[in-house]
Amino acid sequence: MDEISREPERSPEDQIISSFLEERSPTYRDLREISTIVWNDLRASEHFARERASADEANDEDRGGHYNLMRHIGDEMQRETRALELQRSKNKVLDLCMAPGGYTASICKYSPQANVSAITLPEDQGGLRIFVRHGNGTRVEVLEADITMFAAEFGVTDIPATHPEASKFSNECPFQEQFDLVFCDGHVARTQNVPSYREPTESFRLTCSQLILAMLRIGQGGTLIMLLHGADVYHNLKLLSLFDTISRMHFFKPAKAHARKDSFYLVAKDMQPGRRVARAAVAEWKQTWKDATFPAPTDDGTIVHDEAESLPKQVEREKDSSELIEKFGARLIELGEPIWEIQRGALKALMEKLERESAESGLEESVETSEEGANPEPTTLNGLTRAPNDSSQLEASVADTLEESANFEAGATGGQE
Repeated sequence: MDEISREPERSPEDQIISSFLEERSPTYRDLREISTIVWNDLRASEHFARERASADEANDEDRGGHYNLMRHIGDEMQRETRALELQRSKNKVLDLCMAPGGYTASICKYSPQANVSAITLPEDQGGLRIFVRHGNGTRVEVLEADITMFAAEFGVTDIPATHPEASKFSNECPFQEQFDLVFCDGHVARTQNVPSYREPTESFRLTCSQLILAMLRIGQGGTLIMLLHGADVYHNLKLLSLFDTISRMHFFKPAKAHARKDSFYLVAKDMQPGRRVARAAVAEWKQTWKDATFPAPTDDGTIVHDEAESLPKQVEREKDSSELIEKFGARLIELGEPIWEIQRGALKALMEKLERESAESGLEESVETSEEGANPEPTTLNGLTRAPNDSSQLEASVADTLEESANFEAGATGGQE
């Protein structure tokens, strides 16, 4: 539900999860209902389109605002989780996909004796400008690199010469130390310079890259913090189920920047990376990265990702989804309801705001058209702008009075942010 201006298609395995949650969690059920209203409302679609355009056209001043927003999220994260104030002196922190550096700045604030190592995408590849002080005279060391191209780190040393980016893979295995805290905050931005062959699988490549690097470097008892999108999707359910067995797991959702999205932070304390299930997960992530990065070429040598998986694989995923949600569903509801409540309230507040604006606009138009002796436009009725397939029932159901939510953060403008 991250791209909330249109309703996404849910896979069969995701539908299994949604059905389970809707039956057992009134909060989740209400969230699904208000999300459907938002997806089908023309005003909301236009609202989010304007926010995306503004984010994509951001200048340095705007990006500085994003850096400050991340620092504010860091403050909120510390208040809610106490994860950023490290107890020992000279702790080591790894910040993956670090730019613009707001969370590194938060670490410097709450754990001033900590040393931070960071990896971030270069600006000339679509990465963001780094705003936090780093380099000589600081405790922050930054490696500018595409985190998804550390082939040797991910178990591949023999790169096919025919691969379109054969020369861009790296044999480097950066920062081979044990860290007390690891941030995984990367996502593929709309403006990132991603080669066309990577587009279908880039999100999975980036997620696996972060997880492999993090799991192989997190120290025993350390804390891992990762940005996720949707607790109700199969691949995240698998991840959450794993972390619930190797850590003390919490969910954190910023009350402002992520309120209307389904994004949230997994905060996994007291990590046990040496357990067998953790090592098995790393092996699986490496294989997923390899399959996404080196798909089998066609007869003419071109690379094509087969998005239509075989029926046996699909059946296996659906079975696994059913077993996972039956086993982990109650725990997911316990962790998920607070963040679903935040998103539900923010979306309802948005619709109330759009409703008021439409009503005010309709009143102004009514005055103008009355003076001209004309009838109101047929598309406007009592301030409601109708989108295709909208119903009066759905529009009326968003008229509940709710507290105004904070501004929505439209998204980063750089890659692997």
